[in-house]
Amino acid sequence: MKLLIILTLLACPVAQDDMTDIWNLPPLEIESGRFSTDWDTLSRYYNVPEWWREAKFGAWSHWDPQSAAEYGDWYARGMYIPRNEQYRYHLEHYGRPSEYGYKDLCNDWVIDRWDPDELMQLYIRMGARYFLAMGNHHDNFDCWDSKYQPWNSVNVGPKKDIVGIWKETADKYGMPFGIGFHATPARTWGQFMTVRYTTDSDALLTKENGIGKWWEGLDPKDLYGPEHHDGRNSLETPFADQFMWRVDDAIRKYRPDMIYFDDHAGDSQIDLGINMGFGKLTPQILANFYNIADKRTTGNRQVVATFKGVGGRYNSFQNNPKLLPLVDRSLVKSTEFYTEDRIMAFPFQTEVSLQEWHFKAGVPYRSASEIILKLMQNVSRNGSLLLNITQRGRGDIDPEARQICEEIGLWLKTNAEAVYGSRPFDVWGDEHLFFTRNNGCIYVTMIDWNGNKTIIEPLKSGAPSVGKISDVAILGSDAKVTFLQTEEGLAVSADTDLAEKFKVLKVVHDKRWFNDDDPGVSTIGWTRECNRDKGDFNNDLYITDHPGDVWQASFTGRKVTLIAPTGIGWGSMRIQIDGKDYGTISLKADEDKPQQSVFTRRIGKGSHVIRIICQSGTAAIDALKIK
Repeated sequence: MKLLIILTLLACPVAQDDMTDIWNLPPLEIESGRFSTDWDTLSRYYNVPEWWREAKFGAWSHWDPQSAAEYGDWYARGMYIPRNEQYRYHLEHYGRPSEYGYKDLCNDWVIDRWDPDELMQLYIRMGARYFLAMGNHHDNFDCWDSKYQPWNSVNVGPKKDIVGIWKETADKYGMPFGIGFHATPARTWGQFMTVRYTTDSDALLTKENGIGKWWEGLDPKDLYGPEHHDGRNSLETPFADQFMWRVDDAIRKYRPDMIYFDDHAGDSQIDLGINMGFGKLTPQILANFYNIADKRTTGNRQVVATFKGVGGRYNSFQNNPKLLPLVDRSLVKSTEFYTEDRIMAFPFQTEVSLQEWHFKAGVPYRSASEIILKLMQNVSRNGSLLLNITQRGRGDIDPEARQICEEIGLWLKTNAEAVYGSRPFDVWGDEHLFFTRNNGCIYVTMIDWNGNKTIIEPLKSGAPSVGKISDVAILGSDAKVTFLQTEEGLAVSADTDLAEKFKVLKVVHDKRWFNDDDPGVSTIGWTRECNRDKGDFNNDLYITDHPGDVWQASFTGRKVTLIAPTGIGWGSMRIQIDGKDYGTISLKADEDKPQQSVFTRRIGKGSHVIRIICQSGTAAIDALKIK
């Protein structure tokens, strides 16, 4: 009898520990560390890492078993809804869902044309500086060797650890690596599972029904969920606990630099009748991820977590708007297709796809110009762009998609300095041009400019962030640019035949200050204000009214001057350079004035660290002048 039991266990296709009941897991114990599960602490200690702010452009593999049908996004839901076009497609190509369900599509998912090494090289040539793999989608299938979901790509279908292979490939090329999680409680428990419990479905099959079939040993309930028809309170279900354990499992196995969630950070939005968002779970996810990353003994790259619905048109904090400033500083907000309409104080991300999110035959691709336009719309407003290069079911991409990637890469290779590592200017631009700045220079991305005389008003003489302009050049061109800076603006013209929709002007001027948000800055507790229109350098400030909060910057030079506003309502702050204390300075004055020199010190030539500590009242930092 004992021998029979052992042989039966060896024959079981499921890698999951049979003692793990994924529908009866306790709440996840959050990793201990400096980040606790409250928004105030998260916002005080988290800084968006430099690698992310330098990257600006990411590649995304939004690819899983739903891709196998090659009939669009949300296939695992639509195939179970009568009168849905995906249901009709499924009947025609696979048969009735009750006879050939989503579990069978997962098992028949063939990825023989997937070449992760070749694709990663393409993404790098395209100009991507980070990569995101699909961990799971709303279908509830995990694309890794999942401890808490037996329906995964190692047990079923490809029999490969897709996330693990992507991770190895990204590491090979030095590409920051992320994992996307879409099987969220609201989406999966609330929207995908509830449509499957019909007479024309396989969702009510039991583990016993699989005896003698290819899925023997697997329980359909683990993929489709236990029967339920009301998905509104998804955060109070066993699935919410299971989701937390699955995310934790992937974080610990693959050590991602980034995790992405296709759901809201708050809980006030409703979609398809379902209460969306993570709500109370969001700070738990963040604290767990940040603390785990803090304790890594190899590789010290800081991490990023992105969520949706943080302010803007899809704001999910309508029930508690006072949390928004804290949430904004605790993570990177991400939005599908929509770009923020103004410069944002903290970095954000916009997601777009070359075609459908999951491949659909016959759907046209977005052009390289459309993607570049979207990229510059984002970068000019303090954002990044994440692009899904839509893969076909078997893992390859179409030649047209490949060509678009190459075209994007050629443009970025020429105009890299206007994008990577850049920061926004005073204003983002308009429908004809975009501004960025980098290493003291201002970059103007001109749309459909033919070289005719154009006046760029924000670069006028006397503008708050612009000095005397000494040179203007077109990146990638030897054409001479004629320019004249006046009180009306910068007039430019050029005799150029550069056949580019987007031409970038590099503007050199003599007010090359180090802004309060430039590379090398980190903070504890400070927050940013931008679009102030009060004469500040770069139209922004770092401020705090909490004594002990620290603003810190690394720089190279022999003399430093601190620029800050002064006036009736300002407080005081303490200055330290390379560990030496230089006392307290006051920002109080009889009238409000921007861009005041409040501290100057000659120091030895070389690399230095300046720390500015709030002492009393409201402290503010605008810029550093470095010689």
